[in-house]
Amino acid sequence: ELAGAVVELGTLSTPMLTMNQIADVRLEGLTFDLGRYNGMVLSNCTRVLIAGCAVSRFAGNGITISGGEANGILGCDIHTIGRTATEVTGGNRETLTPGQHFVENCRIHNFGRIDRTYTPAIQLEGAGNRVAHNELYDCPSSVMRIEGNDTLVELNDVHDALRESDDQGAMELFYNPTYSYQTLAQWRT
Repeated sequence: ELAGAVVELGTLSTPMLTMNQIADVRLEGLTFDLGRYNGMVLSNCTRVLIAGCAVSRFAGNGITISGGEANGILGCDIHTIGRTATEVTGGNRETLTPGQHFVENCRIHNFGRIDRTYTPAIQLEGAGNRVAHNELYDCPSSVMRIEGNDTLVELNDVHDALRESDDQGAMELFYNPTYSYQTLAQWRT
């Protein structure tokens, strides 16, 4: 019944949180909800930790980490995202200097709701980054796209992926013969 319905409309057309060249900050237990663009954008930050946060209902990306070093997303619930849930870029591929970024112990689901393909739960690029112990599910396309060197992907639980795409894998390793990976995956159907 429309008479008793609750209608929420996101009107924020900029990222809800933007951090640039920030160091040694911890965001914990916060809720970022409902926007017409990206949820959080961290650029060239160092040792910023997003822990135990809920990030949901954004038309763009959920969390973007670009550059910097040793930033992390830990124990977050990220869902109902229009495009990529997390985009993490860091480290130098030419010198193999590690970015030391990580995505760990997160539950990421219902992403790629507007752009249906090539918008994974985790887009990881660069060198020396880690994705571990996450549950990634309920999406039209792949759950991970990994590009880079010395990347560690381990012990992630992936299920209910590729619901609309038939020419992809749950985890895409974008082809480049200079990339190197270490993976230990746990898959279920």
